[in-house]
Amino acid sequence: MTRPAETPGPLFNLLALYAQLDRAVIQSGNPEIAAIVEGFLPGTTGENERGWSVNLQNFLGRPFPDVSTALYGLVNETPPDAPLTPPELSRLVYVLGSLVHLPTIQRGGELGEMFVQGLSLAQPQPERLPEQRPEVARAAGAPPDPGQLLLEVLEERFHKHDDWPAAKAYAVQVGALDKVVARVPPCNACLTTQGGAECVVVDTHFEDEQITLDQVTAILDPRNWAKTAGRFFCEMLDLGTRQAAPYQGWGRVLETVSVSCPLPLLRTDLKYFKADYTGQAVLQFDLDDPFPGGGDGLVTVDKGWLKVATGTSNDSNAGVTVTTRKVVHIDGLLPVAQKMFVCESGYGQAAWDMLLGHATNPPPDAVPWSQDPKPLEGGQAVQQATAFLTGGQAVQAGTESPVGAQAGQPGKAPAGKDAGAAPTTAAGLAVSMLSDYLAEVTNDSSKLVAKFANRELIVDDLAKFSAKLGASMASQPWRFMQKLAELPPHPPTGGLTQDGDNA
Repeated sequence: MTRPAETPGPLFNLLALYAQLDRAVIQSGNPEIAAIVEGFLPGTTGENERGWSVNLQNFLGRPFPDVSTALYGLVNETPPDAPLTPPELSRLVYVLGSLVHLPTIQRGGELGEMFVQGLSLAQPQPERLPEQRPEVARAAGAPPDPGQLLLEVLEERFHKHDDWPAAKAYAVQVGALDKVVARVPPCNACLTTQGGAECVVVDTHFEDEQITLDQVTAILDPRNWAKTAGRFFCEMLDLGTRQAAPYQGWGRVLETVSVSCPLPLLRTDLKYFKADYTGQAVLQFDLDDPFPGGGDGLVTVDKGWLKVATGTSNDSNAGVTVTTRKVVHIDGLLPVAQKMFVCESGYGQAAWDMLLGHATNPPPDAVPWSQDPKPLEGGQAVQQATAFLTGGQAVQAGTESPVGAQAGQPGKAPAGKDAGAAPTTAAGLAVSMLSDYLAEVTNDSSKLVAKFANRELIVDDLAKFSAKLGASMASQPWRFMQKLAELPPHPPTGGLTQDGDNA
């Protein structure tokens, strides 16, 4: 694919640094080099995996620069009024910490100084300096240079992906890394197949004890993403609401993204709905139809959700817990290249940029959460979510809906209802079956996550899970009809309450 010449920006230069790891594998042909890279980027050096950077640079339409050029661009050419965000800095520190262990990278002289300058971008901000630091051996009276100190930490304590949490924690402790940057987890993406297309799935889960649900929903509307969700989102053009069933009344946007905004890379028509529940808000999105509409057709799967709930693991009444899921397939990119692109461009973790940078400092022209299409509430929202789940179009294997799940407790009954009571209405039955389905999915997913953490997960595990989930979802409408026939015969006597049962 040939694209017009673009001015390299921070995202392109970040991708270029990650590409150097793949380039070291394919150029050296050395299994020891491949083993080092595999330790930092699992699943990128196998027979059908290495070479992803060539595929990606061909897709982007320009060659990736070398380490020195990319680092120079990040340090000296990033706009002063738009410095690297905490998630971008986290990805920068990770890749530089990986590159320092490659024997093919000669870090003497000017390049060595560039490494220090690049790492210095992630040093603690003055208001966030640690109160106490461990003693660090230094010449008498010489203050430690944060970039040099971080380089030493990465050399000594970061040798593979699993070392990252401990290395970050120590770097914060010694005053070499900003604690907000350290809070950002690496993008843990996996691959799954939907409709014959291999897709990237990215889940995120994080908490913030300082911000509120209202602050988050003030910027959560998709029409704000170009203002709040990082430099990857160039434009979110409001297309009004859908007029046709079955998603009548949903919002519509044309999303334009790129690694070098304002020049477009991908244009995608999306539909979305917003929903309010007690103590939480949910945004769900999918490709609009008919496909591709005003989009370019390159993104053939793009679905997911963002859920924000009041409370954290430390305090159920303060702060917020945010969970997100994104499932995407991009034509023209090989599976591993898709995974690297989605993660290292920030495409899969945009919620971090949005909340860390703008929840407490919203743009003055942010679209309110209450603006049309207005958020659905209670019973309306549950009905839409149930249709979304069982319709077979919007949610498929591996992309269960978040609705019906309380913060950190997927599958829990709606607040104020008896989770053990048998439903007596159609709406109550829908909620009950949806919750049971989500609980089953969550249990199976947890087993897979445990296997992944222990490096025991194999492709066959994912294939079996996908097949089971697909079969379960296909049977849901028939199971619902069977259960519906078993309900008491008396008609409902009132309207839907906010929790989805009859009054």
